[in-house]
Amino acid sequence: MLRATTTAVLLAALLPAAASAATWKGRSVDGPRFNASITHDDFGAISNVDVKFSGHDVTVYVRSSQLYLVLDDEEISDPRHIAARDNRRGITWEIDVRNLREAAPRRSSGGGIPGHRLAPMRF
Repeated sequence: MLRATTTAVLLAALLPAAASAATWKGRSVDGPRFNASITHDDFGAISNVDVKFSGHDVTVYVRSSQLYLVLDDEEISDPRHIAARDNRRGITWEIDVRNLREAAPRRSSGGGIPGHRLAPMRF
């Protein structure tokens, strides 16, 4: 009985963490780097940065350094206005991701172009 209870507690603790991902339109955007710019009212805008999502975490690659941010919400509703907090400095940045639409293309049954099927090849 103790073993079953311990296993249940561990699963309950680990499953939500494993299932969390930054998403846009219900699709995960975790993993790849995206071209973006970040803006803060006091610091201004920094263009041509890369961002990489991992659950609530966002790594911003700025020139030769990195900035670690935490998303306000894992569900991204507008890729041009993503709020993320720099807990180390106590400030919130706005991320503008330009190529997030390419992140999770809709799957089609016909190959690489959504909505198109490949014609059978004849030899």
